[in-house]
Amino acid sequence: MSQITDEHRAQFRDEGYFILENAVSAEQLGILRDSCNCLIEAMHAEMDRLGTDHIHISHRDKRYHIAKQYEQAPRLSEFVFSELMAEICRATIGDTAFLFYDQYVAKAAEQGMAFSWHQDSGYLGFPHTPYVTCWTAVDDMSLANGTAHVMPFSHIGIRTLVEHVHDEATGDRAGYFGELPGVPAIVPAGSVVVFSSLSFHRSGQNTTDKMRRAYVTQYSPEIIRRPGETGPMHLGVPFLENGRRISAA
Repeated sequence: MSQITDEHRAQFRDEGYFILENAVSAEQLGILRDSCNCLIEAMHAEMDRLGTDHIHISHRDKRYHIAKQYEQAPRLSEFVFSELMAEICRATIGDTAFLFYDQYVAKAAEQGMAFSWHQDSGYLGFPHTPYVTCWTAVDDMSLANGTAHVMPFSHIGIRTLVEHVHDEATGDRAGYFGELPGVPAIVPAGSVVVFSSLSFHRSGQNTTDKMRRAYVTQYSPEIIRRPGETGPMHLGVPFLENGRRISAA
């Protein structure tokens, strides 16, 4: 039985997001946690090799964004191409889906940096068909540990791509600078926040004594290509065809 209801589908259409609490099995949650530890160790090794504490928007012992590494962690693809992700895709972008991008977002204890209001589409820099983001809580999420906030379409009045400003210091791109708070995802580990690539979202600082981890997978209804290029941008791995999974671990 699907975890996604007609109410979820309507909320995604009207507000740009919905939340599935306790959607991930205990086994898959364990895979997500083990994979995060594995990939952070690999990130540290790469920082050491390069002689730096900062790669793109990852900062050692502060904030990690580890992208397009799902094949490097044991069993992580089982989650990426799971039936749960397939259900989400069918309910949001339809019966054709490609894995566009994946990344861990981890904020270190008492040092995790905040992340600015942005649309995921704001990081592409060219017009494209909107895609869906699945932000999975690997740990229990709270205001104190910097959980994600999502801005409903009806609150901000924006459901199209806007220009984003690049912050040289952090690597962030930001597209909203107002005071609206959005909706905080105060959810237990194993919950999934699902939102459009056009939905504004942000996250706060982790002020707790434990690391705060989330795993993000993004799926597009068609292969996204940069203008003038023939190959896929980022991943472009076929996942659903006519609603059926064609990529699965």
